[in-house]
Amino acid sequence: MANGYRMKKFIAYFDYLGFKDFIEKNDLNFQIEIMNNNFRDIEDGIAQGKHRLGKHGGYVADLSKSTLNAINFSDTIVIWTNDDSLDSFMELLEAAYRFNHRSVTMTFPIRGMIVLDELESVAFNYKNNVGGSYNINSVFGKGLVKAHLQAEQQQWAGTVIGEEIIDKFKNDEIDIDHVLKPFAQRYKVPYKPPFDIPYEEYALKLVTGINDEFFKNVSKGIVDNFSQYNKDATHESVQEKLSNTIKYLSDHGRV
Repeated sequence: MANGYRMKKFIAYFDYLGFKDFIEKNDLNFQIEIMNNNFRDIEDGIAQGKHRLGKHGGYVADLSKSTLNAINFSDTIVIWTNDDSLDSFMELLEAAYRFNHRSVTMTFPIRGMIVLDELESVAFNYKNNVGGSYNINSVFGKGLVKAHLQAEQQQWAGTVIGEEIIDKFKNDEIDIDHVLKPFAQRYKVPYKPPFDIPYEEYALKLVTGINDEFFKNVSKGIVDNFSQYNKDATHESVQEKLSNTIKYLSDHGRV
């Protein structure tokens, strides 16, 4: 592009909480089983729940209509768009919402950050005739650093939308508050001190409109989620993240 310009992209960055504990306390076969479940969650989010018949029977996520890009390495998932249009943002938002909901409430707790900034990717693989291989599957850029730095400061399981995204669409005279209403709400997100954002940010909803009985069931699911797969949820920091996550559900999930 002229003058070295690169279009900014919407980037959803997530990391699994308790991943090191999960790896250290489970054998490789069990790790593979759980990671396959996690891969399905990522695919389901990108496909927005659409499925097709797989080659070997059964149904798999239908990724054929998605314009999104995604990579998962170790405990990190990055999903990004090709441009900064509203349509691209909406596709990413729906994917992130679906993945965040399922991960936090049922499968493997995450914390995440959605930003608008620079991101580049490189993919290359080579195999020789004697069994060696050379693979590049890399993402880099200011957007990745920005998302990582703010995500790792969050003291809960949940996902935040960067204020620069709100500002961009308001500058474009788009009613972004209305757009976000089904997916996110303003909340004073908990961070590790001394890091702090002195205003309410948009955070993805976990569930909405639940009564007391449903709240108890979802809360139990989140509590179990923090400790399943032999993860130790007794540490003070883990308990604080768990407490903050339940508080968010209580503050904004109940009717």
